[in-house]
Order: sequence, then C-alpha cells, then structure tokens
Amino acid sequence: MNITPDIPQLDPMRLQVRKHALLNEIGAKPSRRWWRFTVPATALVAAVAVTLVLWTPTNQDASASWTAEPRAPGDLAPVLADCGKTLDRHDAERGVNGPDWPAPRDVAVVDQRGDMTMVQYIGPESEMLCLRTPAGVGGSGRGDLQNQEPLGDRLFADFSPVVGMHDVGGRNAMTVLNGRVSRAVGKVVISTEDGLEVTATIGNGRVLAWWPSLGRPKDVRLLDEAGVVLQTAPIPVKHR
Repeated sequence: MNITPDIPQLDPMRLQVRKHALLNEIGAKPSRRWWRFTVPATALVAAVAVTLVLWTPTNQDASASWTAEPRAPGDLAPVLADCGKTLDRHDAERGVNGPDWPAPRDVAVVDQRGDMTMVQYIGPESEMLCLRTPAGVGGSGRGDLQNQEPLGDRLFADFSPVVGMHDVGGRNAMTVLNGRVSRAVGKVVISTEDGLEVTATIGNGRVLAWWPSLGRPKDVRLLDEAGVVLQTAPIPVKHR
C-alpha cells in the first residue's frame, strides 16, 4: 500500500508576495533601504513589487477604529516610552543585528487614528517610524538622510507608499505614506485608488498618514492654511 502524506497546498498569492519581499530586500542598498527592526510575533511581514518591507502589528479592532481624519493627540507619554524602548533596542544592536546608523531621537510628527498612534522620528543620519497599537509596537527606518536632496521650491517630495499586511488576503492590511512638504502647505489630502480620502498629519515639514486597505495612493491635494488649493498632483511611486 502506498501512503501519501497529507501535504497542505501553499497559497500561490502568499508565495508571490513573499517572493517580491525577498527580492526587494536582496536588491536594495543596505545604507538607504527601509530597515525592519521589530515585528510582533503574530504578524505576517510581506511586501509587493513597488513597495518596501515594513511591519504589521495591526489587528482588526484597531483598524475598525480608523478615521480618515486624524484625531487630536492624546497622552503621548506611554507611546513615546514604548517607542523609545524600540529605538534603544536598535542602538543596542546597531551594526550587529541591524543597520549601522544611530536611531533618530527627535519627534517630527505624530499621527493618531482610533487606537493606533504612529510617530516619525528624524535625526541627522536617519528617520524611523514607530507604530503603537493595542497589540504591540512595530517600526521601520532608513539611514543616509545626510545625502537627501533639499526640498527647494517644491511643495512636496519623497511621497512613497509602504504596504504592511497582517494577512495576504488584505482583510487586516494597511498602507502607510510619509514624505516631506513645504512650510507653505497647511493641509494634505490623499486620494486612494479604492476611493478613500485621507487627511494626513503635518509636522516639522513632514507628512504622515495611513489607511486600512491595500488601495494605492492616486493623487495628493495640497492646501494652504486658508484652505486654498496650492497643487493637485499624482503621487509617484519612488524606490528608496
């Protein structure tokens, strides 16, 4: 009698997504790419061909509390304390289990939506994003900021969408977008391909937003403090 073991079938979509994630990690330059340095044990890390590997400490309840408009910042002390531990861990493992650039320590912008808070840290050599949710803390970062091209007279630059997925099917997926904006910009509204209108958070010349879907950003509308539209433009997908 021939006994055939019961081997589970692998999801071809899962394999394809993971393949792109590995290709992105292999093909990127270590000094410039976004570096994933902490991932909760329950998360599935993935990426698609035009995006970068990030983290996914998302959960269904947190995504359900998401709002297209960011809420006013609440008590940030617990958030900054948890994110600070993540930055400390990065520095402790610097050059050994991670990239050889120091963790930034200056808070540029804080984006709060529902139960999730995202903080962007910047420094002379690097920038990092820290996401705190009821399920845990995750983060991502990149170095080589000292070689970043000045914004000049442009209204925005470096808008690059990053996809983090809790499952390949997209039920608990999220897309993060950050970049730089001119001081003349008072409001940033992002339109996505799946019909969302997301107002970003601006701080210290940086812009930060996320939404609970895999919908790619389609265009950005930049307004001044009085609500006058300064520019509407497509969002280029840029490899960092």
